[in-house]
Amino acid sequence: MLIRRLARPMLASIFIAGGIKSLRNPDVAAPLAAPVVDKTRALLPEPVASFVPRDPAAAVRLNGGVHVVGGLMLATGRFPRVSSFVLAASLVPTTLAGHPFWQEQDKAKRAQQQTQFFKNLSLMGGLIIAAVDTEGRPGVAWRSKKAAAAAGSAVAGALPSGSDGSDTVESLKSTVGHLAEAAKEHSAHLAEAAKEHAPEFADAVKTQAASVAEIAKEHGPGIVEAVKTQGADLGRRAQKRAAKASKQASKQAAKAQKQARKQFA
Repeated sequence: MLIRRLARPMLASIFIAGGIKSLRNPDVAAPLAAPVVDKTRALLPEPVASFVPRDPAAAVRLNGGVHVVGGLMLATGRFPRVSSFVLAASLVPTTLAGHPFWQEQDKAKRAQQQTQFFKNLSLMGGLIIAAVDTEGRPGVAWRSKKAAAAAGSAVAGALPSGSDGSDTVESLKSTVGHLAEAAKEHSAHLAEAAKEHAPEFADAVKTQAASVAEIAKEHGPGIVEAVKTQGADLGRRAQKRAAKASKQASKQAAKAQKQARKQFA
């Protein structure tokens, strides 16, 4: 932890200092930035290139603001992984378009551009390491693999294995076979009984239906009143439970958001 508190400000210092300089005096770097802006807009895809200002001075201010904000976040340990990634991404067009040493014919200029190119390349390497640093916490990929392995083990443990599993399967097959034979055997008897006693069943149903209708007619108003009372009571209970569930869901969502921020910080 102490090493990170020291190393992060050291890595971010060049971006903070350069960003402040660009914000204060953008016109100084604007002539040098003009060809870089043109090359950057040509290298980037059209939807992304539209966010790059055409005015070199505005592009210098934008780049300086990104470096200052990203550098301060990295130096103070606020979302260090995100800020490291943003700073590394901001160096890609600047390095490729601003320091193409392979195109220089003059040896002195070629050596100067080569030094700047590899300096930026070294900075990108450090930023990439900072961007993937989880501070000892397991990464998302590792936790996903572990969760998948645990789920697979749980499923495998729930299934029968070896001879016991085979015996269980055979026993289930035998039981199902016996049930099927019994159903076939008694289906004919059930059909005959149904035909024989069908009139009696019909008379009983009619009698019971008349009795039920009489009871419903007699106690209908009381039943309706009871349903209204119970319905109101159930409505109040449901409202209370819904409010409680909503509060719990809000707490769980806040907790999950906090954990996600910690994970990707």
